[in-house]
Amino acid sequence: MQGEALLVVLIVVFGCAAFLFGLVYVVCAVFAAIGRGFWGLVRPLGRIGPVGSLRPGGRPLVCPRANCRKAEYREARFCSQCGARLERLQPPPSPHPMWWLG
Repeated sequence: MQGEALLVVLIVVFGCAAFLFGLVYVVCAVFAAIGRGFWGLVRPLGRIGPVGSLRPGGRPLVCPRANCRKAEYREARFCSQCGARLERLQPPPSPHPMWWLG
C-alpha cells in the first residue's frame, strides 16, 4: 500500500517537472524567435548593394568574359546575361600587407 502511494507521488512529481521543463523550453524558443526576427530588422548589413549581395563568402560571382563582367548576387553557376561559367571575384590586394607596422 505504501509502495503504491510512493509510486503515484513520484509519477506526479516527475510529470509536473517534465511539464515545467517543456513549458520553459517553449517560452524560451518563442522569445528567441522574436529576438532573431528583431535582430534581422536592426542588424548592420556591412555593405550596401543589391538584395542578396551578402552571399556566403561575401564576394559576388563575376562573369569572366571581358565584354560582359556582369556580377551575379544570387546563387548561380552561369551568367544570366551571356551564359559563361561564373568565377568568384577576388578581393584586391591590401596596399599595406603588414598594416600594424605603419
